[in-house]
Amino acid sequence: MEDDYAKIRNESANALVRKVRTRNGVRLEIYSPRVDKRVYLDPLLIESLAWQTPETFSNILENPHKLADDDWEEEIEDTETEYTEFTNEFAFTLVRKVGAGKEARLEIVSPKLGYQIYLDAPLLESLTWQSSQTFSKFLEEPYGPRDTH
Repeated sequence: MEDDYAKIRNESANALVRKVRTRNGVRLEIYSPRVDKRVYLDPLLIESLAWQTPETFSNILENPHKLADDDWEEEIEDTETEYTEFTNEFAFTLVRKVGAGKEARLEIVSPKLGYQIYLDAPLLESLTWQSSQTFSKFLEEPYGPRDTH
């Protein structure tokens, strides 16, 4: 996943993801080519996504995904890639693409905290146009929901 984009797409959204190294450390880049927007998430923000629920996403995300892709063509790609590590002094996460075509998802695993999530193309694309305040809301519980651990 480092340097090369992994494509996560379906009939309504297209997201490209990859690991990049910045002067501030490693980041997960999520890029939406149709709206030409991108976001860079540090390991702690990536980890915070792992314990969110569909309800949390719908309550927190601004401007939910509404785009449609008229030129959708099914692509057959690898069904599973190797995990890519995102780590810093605060968090450790594993990220990989799983599935193929419209079933592709981005899997995020937080091994230390025991959380895992699969994000589809519309949700990934929605993340590209969020503000930093929106991402801060994911960190309100920095070790996951209190009632589950």
